[in-house]
Amino acid sequence: ILRAFHFYDDDQRVVDQVAALREGDFDRFLELIIESGISSWMLCQNCYSCSVVHEQGISIALAVSEDILKGRGAWRVHGGGFAGTIQAFVPAALLSTYIERQQAIFGADACHQLMIRPVGATQLIV
Repeated sequence: ILRAFHFYDDDQRVVDQVAALREGDFDRFLELIIESGISSWMLCQNCYSCSVVHEQGISIALAVSEDILKGRGAWRVHGGGFAGTIQAFVPAALLSTYIERQQAIFGADACHQLMIRPVGATQLIV
């Protein structure tokens, strides 16, 4: 039932995220990313295994992200959680701090910087 709450609300969040991007309201888009992430963390409960509760790396990474970003950028569990992945939208001014803190906790290769191409999704013909 908890997961159903998340998925029904998240379906609407996707519609709202698309609208925010089309309207050029990136701040609203980021707010919705955080809402989705909190919902996933709380309702899907997929950030750590109930059989291995002493390993809560995803929850720690999310809490550290929230602490660093403090309303600038966004963060969320990504890819189902148990695989050990989060996604963060980090402003350039905080990027080095963000990477340093996450890597201090999780190791040198734990944090990877990715860039979104300005053209967005593109079909490549090979």
